[in-house]
Amino acid sequence: MTSQSAAVTDSIVRAYDFSGIGVLADVGGGQGELLAAILAVNPSMRGILFDRPHVVAGAGEVMSRAGVADRYEVAAGDFFEGVASGADAYLLKSVIHDWADEYAVAILRSCRAAMPDHGKLLLVELVLGPLNEPDRGKWLDLMMMVMNGGRERSADEYARLFADAGLRLTNVVPTTSGMGIIEGVPV
Repeated sequence: MTSQSAAVTDSIVRAYDFSGIGVLADVGGGQGELLAAILAVNPSMRGILFDRPHVVAGAGEVMSRAGVADRYEVAAGDFFEGVASGADAYLLKSVIHDWADEYAVAILRSCRAAMPDHGKLLLVELVLGPLNEPDRGKWLDLMMMVMNGGRERSADEYARLFADAGLRLTNVVPTTSGMGIIEGVPV
C-alpha cells in the first residue's frame, strides 16, 4: 500500500483544497506518506495518523523526512471499534474498496461518530463510470470481489454507503491518477 500511495500522492495533493482543514485524520494511513505530503503543503494543518499499532510504528521516519514530525500524532487502533476524535476531516485512501458494503458502512460509521458536526469525510478511491462504458476500475472490481469480498463502486453507490453511515456525499473530485476524492459531510 505504501508504494501505491506514493504513486498517487501528488495527484491527490494537487486536486483537493485541504487549506480549510485544521486537523486531518488519515484513517488506515499506513506509515503516513499521504498525510506527510498533505501536511507539507499545508503548514498550518496538524495531522492524526490512525492505523494498526504495528503499522504506524514506522511513521516517525516518514514524518521526519517530510519535515512535519512536530505536527502530527499517532493514534493506533481498529477502525471497526472506533477512530481517533479531534479532527476536522477524516481521510481514507484505498480502504473502503477492500470491504463489502456492511463492513464499509461500519468503517464509515466509526468515522462519523468521531467527527464534529462541521466535519468532512474524504475517501480516495476509484469511482466507477457508467455500466456500458470501458473502465479499468471494473477489472479491479472483479479482482476485489474474488479475493476478499470488497468492490469498487460508482458515485451513486458511495452516496448510498454514506447515507447508511449518517453522511451526505457532496462532491467527487477527480485526480490525474484516476482516483477520485469522494467528499461527504454529516447529515
